[in-house]
Amino acid sequence: MCSPHPGAIFEENAARDDEVFQLAVSDLSLSDDILQSEKITHSIKLIEPNNPFQAVQEGQSAF
Repeated sequence: MCSPHPGAIFEENAARDDEVFQLAVSDLSLSDDILQSEKITHSIKLIEPNNPFQAVQEGQSAF
């Protein structure tokens, strides 16, 4: 039971692994490009200490 190409299985697996790795790297690169192009903003809003319902009211107004 000697295979004509004993390393063929390993070579095929290595080629498939390399293809998967290259796809993963290109996906990461695309994700990084998207992140770099996005404008990240933040806002800070102070909540009045005497009005515990302010956060709830503002949360409901977003709908």
